[in-house]
Parts: sequence; C-alpha cells; structure tokens
Amino acid sequence: MKFDNSADYFYKKPAETFDIEYDFTNEIGTSDTVTAATVTILDSEGNDTTTSMIDSISISSPDVTFTVLEGSADETYQISVLGKTTNSKKYLGYIVCEVVGSITLNSKLGDSDANSYVTLKEANDYIRNKYGHSDTWDTLSIEGRKRLLIQATEDIDRYNFVNEKYYDNQALAFPRDDHDIITGNCATPLTNSSFKNTGFTTDTYGETKSNTNYWKYGAIHITSATPLYDVRNISTSNVTTDVVSVSTDFTATPTTNTAFIAFEPLHYEIKTAQIEQALFIARTKGKSTFQTYSAVADRVKIGDVDVYFKQAGGSGARQPLSTVTRKLISRWVDRVLEIQRG
Repeated sequence: MKFDNSADYFYKKPAETFDIEYDFTNEIGTSDTVTAATVTILDSEGNDTTTSMIDSISISSPDVTFTVLEGSADETYQISVLGKTTNSKKYLGYIVCEVVGSITLNSKLGDSDANSYVTLKEANDYIRNKYGHSDTWDTLSIEGRKRLLIQATEDIDRYNFVNEKYYDNQALAFPRDDHDIITGNCATPLTNSSFKNTGFTTDTYGETKSNTNYWKYGAIHITSATPLYDVRNISTSNVTTDVVSVSTDFTATPTTNTAFIAFEPLHYEIKTAQIEQALFIARTKGKSTFQTYSAVADRVKIGDVDVYFKQAGGSGARQPLSTVTRKLISRWVDRVLEIQRG
C-alpha cells in the first residue's frame, strides 16, 4: 500500500503484516531528497509499541517504506513517519492503523446484546437478488460488511419510534411492544436444538403463519425452567410437524416444563432499511453527492448556487439516513415529539 497526505488510514487483522510506502512528494522540494527516516507507533493510550510492530524501514526518496506487524485486536494506533532530507529539513507524516478483530452479528430479536436486525446471509441474498454481483458490496470483506450493517442499525435506532420497546433492556429499538408473539410450553419431540408446539401452525395467529418456515429468523426466549433465559434465532419451522429448530443449540435440552416466548420475524421493511442504509454508507463514503448532503444537512452552497433541503419530520435531529431507508421506516417513526416542563 502506498500513502500520501490524502490517504492516512488503513486497517488490518492482528495476524496480518502490511508493507507501507509513505510518499513525501508533496512535502519536499524538487531538489531535495529524503536521506533518513524514523518510524514510531503509539497505541490509543500513548504506549510506544514500535519495537513489536514496526520493522524493515527503508528509503527510496521520496518514499519511506516499512512493515507493520501484529497489534492487538480492536486497538487503534497512530504511526508517525519522520523524514529527514539532504537540505536538513524534517517532515512528519501520520497514519492511523486500526487493528480489527472478528465481529459477531447478533440478530436475535429482543436480546440484550443484539446489534443487527439481519444476518449476513440475509444481507448478501437481498443485495445480490436486487443489485447483482457488480455492486459495491462485493468489494467489501466479510468483516467490513458486518461493520456496515452494525453502523446502519445504529443509524436507524437514533430515531424515536411509536410505542415502546418490547423489553426495557433489549439492545435495539425493535421489536416494539406490539410485536406479534406466541407463548407456550415446549412439547415432545425435544432436542437441544428443537421442540414442538402447535401454536406455530395454528390459524389463530393468521393463515400465513402456518406456512413452512414462516418463523425463520424469528426468535425464541426461554422464560422458565431449562434452559432458562436462553435466546436463539429460529432457523426452520415445519408446518407438518409443528416443530421449530434454532440456529444454535440451547445450553440444555428443553423439557415439557420449559416455557417460551416466540417472536415472529421482524417486519421486512426494517430489515430492508438496515441493508439499504449499509449500502448507502458504502456507496457514498467520500463522495459529495446531493443525496449525501440532504441526509446530513439543511443547506448546501456550491459556488453561486444555494440548495435548501426540506426538513424531515421525526425525532428532531437530522440523521444520515438514505432516502430509501427513511421511507422504509417512516410508518414507525414518532412524528410528535413531546416536551414536558421539568
């Protein structure tokens, strides 16, 4: 990788090594050359980790080349590159290095640690079915996709929504307290990843809910008995046998005394809104488009042209949501902000 003053950030995994070439062309004079260089690196607490992370410094003016090693996951480092020239000039450049670990997407509805409304597979399938394989999404790493999905969830959740969260301690804004659920006890056959309940196929909950795999991507919360407090995503539901299976084994096999709450899958519009917002972030990063401006500002002036964007209704503070995302979540947005006197 080659860096100049317009590109001063990169990320890596702990096990990766990166060869960095820092370009001093924009700093030194045409008759000057870089003859010596010092490269240091500090972590976010200011600790010097140069000895363990910087290696093989070399100079080919106007470039300084070095290797970045290892580093701790989820830590951000600042690299300082000090170049010295034949004319006794000193130039200092900075590069930010983020060492990333593996992020887990948690899309379990109502979970206190949830960070996404969709799984990575759902996002991949939606994008490829709608936009094909030439989309920006295909250029992203798996970790990069997960990070964008998490950021998109955070962008959406900054809005005020009608009704209340289903659980006070759930991490995300959805499910709301009007979300459709069924409750009951587990019935045989019982395994550490499946159980039966006729409520999953009864017409009481709507005819469509008796379709095979209707409950896929819903969630099971164990509310009493073994395995108490387990939360799992539903991976399949069988209309013939009334059996649901979960994507990850329970910590113990349920019994006929085990009570549960089953959340039906989240509204399609919310899931789609998150995916579209992740795409919006990826596509507009570093681009100065009117769509980008209208998502984050009320007014943009370019030369002699003034453009005013209509203020959106909702929670008050404007959020960087795409037009598509805002439309998809619009029916849940609380358009009345109540202010009470203290």
